[in-house]
Amino acid sequence: MSDLEYYESMKYQEFLLSSVRKEICQPNVIFENLKINKVENLVDFGVGLGFFIPYFFKYLPKESWVWTADYQQDLIDLLLQKKIKEEIDRFTPFYIDKSDHPILPDWVPTPDLIFSSMCLSTFADPGLAMDGLIRSMKQGGRLIVVDWVKVEYKHGGPLLKDKISLDKKKFLAEEYKLKIVKTLRVSEFVYAMELTAGSEFVYGIYEMRD
Repeated sequence: MSDLEYYESMKYQEFLLSSVRKEICQPNVIFENLKINKVENLVDFGVGLGFFIPYFFKYLPKESWVWTADYQQDLIDLLLQKKIKEEIDRFTPFYIDKSDHPILPDWVPTPDLIFSSMCLSTFADPGLAMDGLIRSMKQGGRLIVVDWVKVEYKHGGPLLKDKISLDKKKFLAEEYKLKIVKTLRVSEFVYAMELTAGSEFVYGIYEMRD
């Protein structure tokens, strides 16, 4: 039996690039409801093999930059090859250490928006992960989370026990003093939510980004 988590297997990563993913994630539904047309720097946290990259460039302003983060170096290497082969401008993949409380490195320009799809449910405490990502942005920074609805899905993806419901994510967001701006049922199997720091959220003195 493999010691890999389901999301570390290449089979799962390839599933996340499939046409099935497009059917259940529906990027047009996400970005027509959760606008990114005024974003300058977008970070895709837990990018995998980069399913959303072409959709970012479709909906972002033409001068915007896309930064993609993952702790799996093999995936980052594949994205760097993709960048070179397809001559993708305004796109920088980078490695980030695996952490329960992820904070973006200082050399990455402070993002307006962090996007994370099918990723935060892999954390032991998704609320703590959301807290870290909010702290990686300037005040007013937006976090968009896309994840699995807690129902059975027979064509791939995690087991039911590995999914975290929208209600649980809402509870965790409130526990960490985050404001839920909007929620969206993307499809029968996928939901999305937009969050920012709430009025009671306290930034540490060394955590303020310019």
